Amino acid sequence: MSTPASHLDPLIKTGNRIHEQTVNVLKESPAEKWSWKTCDSAMTLGELANHFYLAEVGLIDALQTGKFASQQKPEAKTNASDLVAAFNEAHQALNTTIASLTEEQLREEIAPFGEKYGTMTRKTLLHSMHEHEIHHRGQLYVYLRMLGAPVPPLFG
Repeated sequence: MSTPASHLDPLIKTGNRIHEQTVNVLKESPAEKWSWKTCDSAMTLGELANHFYLAEVGLIDALQTGKFASQQKPEAKTNASDLVAAFNEAHQALNTTIASLTEEQLREEIAPFGEKYGTMTRKTLLHSMHEHEIHHRGQLYVYLRMLGAPVPPLFG
């Protein structure tokens, strides 16, 4: 049996830093504005805020099974406090999942978005999801600024 990939500690540490920065922004998301969106084709503030949590839950599934589940998404949260608690819980479960991955599992080619979109290794998926979270956090900053809500600094 293979041992877990301890060299993933830096990846987990980076994920934790990204997560904490996202949590700081999510805390400022006013629930009374969760139905607001920048334009007709955009996600609402509530959908965008929940996207972080739902993506993290999906990532756990993708790392374990090789694909994102198309069904059984957790229920969306309706305020920042509940969302942050759920996001933190999912992040802890994600870290446990990552720490359990072996070298072989990290190198295995999977099709997390379906065969139509090609394959990638689990390690590549982990790096891609960091980019995904940072991208959507940038959107969240814009939403909050447009709403006149407080925006925490990126660093510090």
